[in-house]
Amino acid sequence: MSEFVVPTEQNISDKQKRFFGELKGLYGIVPNIFAAFASSENGLENYFNYLTQKSSLTDRERETVNLIVSQVNQCQYCLSFHSTIASRLGFTNEEILNIRANDIQFDRKLKAVAALAQNIAMTRGKIVGSILEDFYEAGYDQGHLVDVVLAVGNIWTLNLLYAITNVPIDWPKVYV
Repeated sequence: MSEFVVPTEQNISDKQKRFFGELKGLYGIVPNIFAAFASSENGLENYFNYLTQKSSLTDRERETVNLIVSQVNQCQYCLSFHSTIASRLGFTNEEILNIRANDIQFDRKLKAVAALAQNIAMTRGKIVGSILEDFYEAGYDQGHLVDVVLAVGNIWTLNLLYAITNVPIDWPKVYV
């Protein structure tokens, strides 16, 4: 198998350079996993639009989804990246580990989001037990449900790309 070559700013189109700039503004660097999308002329733009879409979920709720789904998929890149982002959003290291373990006692709503996202990822959408009822009882509605599904799809895309490309991890490494 040949090694996947991560595109750099020197070998991408001007259109893609705009998205590299946006990513630098968001993260301080162009993460390798996002740069990998620039291998396709439209891939980076399409994924960037997916990444920055409007959502009824808060940033903390989206990071909860990112962490729990990346744990299900055992994606070391995404766990490393999203642990860093979760820290920037105010999660403690203990809370991040609790989210990854789906053992959230510190926030009822995040517990419901994590349980739903984990269930979706593990069963391909077949809801088990009272997870959906618990989600609604925590204060969420059908719009939130759709946004959780979109968030699961978003992180699943990154998990898949990393599994296939094994791009270098450019964040402090955490382990599955």
